[in-house]
Amino acid sequence: MYKTYIRLGKRVPKSVYNELGWKRVDFIDENETCVLVLGGNGTASDQAANGYAKHMEDVLEEKGVKKEDVAIYSIMYCDDSNEDDYFVPSLLQKRSRELLLEQHGRKKKLAPTVKQTEYANEAKHLYGADFLKDDNPEISNPEYIENLFVKTLLYRISESGKRLSFDEACKRVRKLNVVAHCHGVYVFLKLEEMMQQKMKELGYSKKEAEGIQKQLLCVGYAPYAPLGVSKSTMISFGSAKDEEVWHQNTFHRELRVQDQFKALKLAYFPEKQGNVFIIPSFGQEIKYEHNFSNYIRIKSELADEVKAFVQFSQNTIANGVKGSLGDEKISDVKSLVCGDDKALADSFDEAAKNGKDIYATILRNARIEAFFKERR
Repeated sequence: MYKTYIRLGKRVPKSVYNELGWKRVDFIDENETCVLVLGGNGTASDQAANGYAKHMEDVLEEKGVKKEDVAIYSIMYCDDSNEDDYFVPSLLQKRSRELLLEQHGRKKKLAPTVKQTEYANEAKHLYGADFLKDDNPEISNPEYIENLFVKTLLYRISESGKRLSFDEACKRVRKLNVVAHCHGVYVFLKLEEMMQQKMKELGYSKKEAEGIQKQLLCVGYAPYAPLGVSKSTMISFGSAKDEEVWHQNTFHRELRVQDQFKALKLAYFPEKQGNVFIIPSFGQEIKYEHNFSNYIRIKSELADEVKAFVQFSQNTIANGVKGSLGDEKISDVKSLVCGDDKALADSFDEAAKNGKDIYATILRNARIEAFFKERR
């Protein structure tokens, strides 16, 4: 039986025992103020997991958060694969993302590449014809999700199998800040799903569960998962020219159209529209739009609106962590993104106006398309 699981690690001072400055740990203490980084599906080694954590450590330090004040964790995706079936994890994770997107409205699947088809045939040969079907638990509800939930979230909402008071659960959950990249956003939404179910089992009321969930912050970069469905405070950042991310819904298609006509600017789409900031591109100098570092590093060659976009990104997690340290509940998106920066607040207002205008255009185009479709 093919199994998946998570290895968890923490940034620590470098030593002869921890040459990377990252060591494996079993769990995150439920009262610890921390950042948990959920990397993309290629995060399968200590080095890759540490890379994510180190990036985040550097950003927080630049933003005035001291290393000793906040712990930074990251994960590795692990499984039973070996040299003969090393390609299996990416196949399963790809189908898991697709399934969740389809459950939230995506109409089309992205056609597999020739190599992906070869890998799929080999996986079926090794594990059986039904291995890549949706009823395989490692596709619909991967075991590594529950494994990670127990290590990171379960004891922020329970103790000895019993629920906490509403205030205590809010306090513990608020101390955990999540950063997710690509497949990591899918992982976060599945963790949230599990957290919702567990709170129901523990006896939290619907109103209590909603209040607790809103105190969990997730900052998503290049999100390869449905937008606008999270019950947590999830704020995402994406590039229209990121070819790795393929949502294939009306919103995504129309954004691409707007970009083709040079009508797309830095835009913010609130709440059910995705709670997402979008830029047309990081610029010609950036070779690979999907990279995690693009979203958290301000480079001199970036255009002004891209620099503002990256500042929004940096501030969201930094202000989230500072709020955790000060026992402050999450309030509104603008405060998280801008803090006390007046110039950035003006950029936020402009991005929100751009988003409103673009969304109105998307709705108008959709109505026109539907009208002519009926007439045909």
